[in-house]
Amino acid sequence: MEQIELKVAGMTCGACATRVSRALLSVPGVHGAEVDVARGLARVRAEDAGAAQPALLQVLAATGYPAVAVTSAAVEEAHAQEAAAAGCGGGARAGRGCCCGH
Repeated sequence: MEQIELKVAGMTCGACATRVSRALLSVPGVHGAEVDVARGLARVRAEDAGAAQPALLQVLAATGYPAVAVTSAAVEEAHAQEAAAAGCGGGARAGRGCCCGH
């Protein structure tokens, strides 16, 4: 099983997350989807990430939530920036998450 991270635009509430999740799960080969409205991210577990990615982007666009694939390095950088802005992540658990979820 492989994981794909997508930056999803336009999500503002729980109903948006539900629509995005259902759209992602409708793609053949997808076995799970976690949607984080606050960060605008969706994590998808698929049999073949490379084959599923174009279909995932297409189904999200058709649902009204355009998305782009995010590299793991870009996700880590975004998490680091969020942690720095929140004033956390510098302690003993830096790089492994901190008490506030970064």
